[in-house]
Amino acid sequence: MSLLRIGKAGVAVAAALLAGNVAYAQDTVNVRISFNQPETSPAWQEAIKPFGDELEKESGGRFKVTHYPGEVLHTVADGFRAAATGITEVTSAWPVYSANSFKLFHATELPLALPASDVAAVRVVDELYPTYFKDEYERMGIYLAFNAVTPVYDILTTKPVNSIDDLKGMKIRAAGGGITQIVERLGATPVTMTITDAYTAFQQGVVDGIILSTADMVAYRMHEVGKFNYRIGVVRVAIPHAVNKAFYDGLPDDLKEVFDKAGRNASYNYEQMYTRLTAKALETMKAEGVTITDASADDLRKVNELLAPMWEAFLEKNAGSAPSAEQLEADLRALTQKYSAVSDEDILKLKDAEPVEGLR
Repeated sequence: MSLLRIGKAGVAVAAALLAGNVAYAQDTVNVRISFNQPETSPAWQEAIKPFGDELEKESGGRFKVTHYPGEVLHTVADGFRAAATGITEVTSAWPVYSANSFKLFHATELPLALPASDVAAVRVVDELYPTYFKDEYERMGIYLAFNAVTPVYDILTTKPVNSIDDLKGMKIRAAGGGITQIVERLGATPVTMTITDAYTAFQQGVVDGIILSTADMVAYRMHEVGKFNYRIGVVRVAIPHAVNKAFYDGLPDDLKEVFDKAGRNASYNYEQMYTRLTAKALETMKAEGVTITDASADDLRKVNELLAPMWEAFLEKNAGSAPSAEQLEADLRALTQKYSAVSDEDILKLKDAEPVEGLR
């Protein structure tokens, strides 16, 4: 074979490969999005479903989304495994249900760590994520799809609670991690279980109460059982969503851009939804006979005193960590102070004007 013929063959092969790449870039990419809540839930309707719709629309139909709400493919506790092994492409994958696999991420569960605003809270988590949380999250075999955080947690019980002292001796459902510690430090007995199991346990008297956001108390129908909402706003829980690594790595750059932007929008849709839902949930509770008690200033002082050692314990447990737990605490407090002074409207403008880089 002559050198000329070899050259022509090489050009032909290269052309074929190039054509193949172009064709791949235009192929339909199937995306399974699974979620723990049913399709009737506000979180599904206002955050997760719109995320999938945006993927299809902004990709010109190249993303083909199939939705699996209501734990059809896997339980919420199995989110990491499901995303890592390809059972689904995108799903809820929450550190609180794999508490022993995380260290620094638990800083988001420290009492009063994040701003009062839901929108501000997720901006803080986003900005901390690349430096402090990304490595341990990706060690679970996945990438971050988008961050979200719950609203602040209150306590719903079947028995009247008028002060922090009334919690003593009660069995309170908790999700695990820092939430379980909070329940214990408040004088109650924590019973750790997933949110999926909580309603039945509450209904059957296995627990006397739950610690959960007021919005989710209504979303999960817990207010049908518990008729006393003690509002202490003590903590939030990070509820990030994961994407399968091989799936994301295999996307062409333009589809990665579509995915990343849809993820940003889903994150803030989640938080705006929660702000609306909290207000609506309080109205629903009042209409359905739930007694709502705001913690007194004296009780809030007691709560702060009881929970302050958790910050010290976090630093002690993670002494010598890389990145530094001490620097994480400093940055967390600084960002919380910064964004607590910024309106939701201005933070939402930053979403596209100054998106956080390095999330995946």
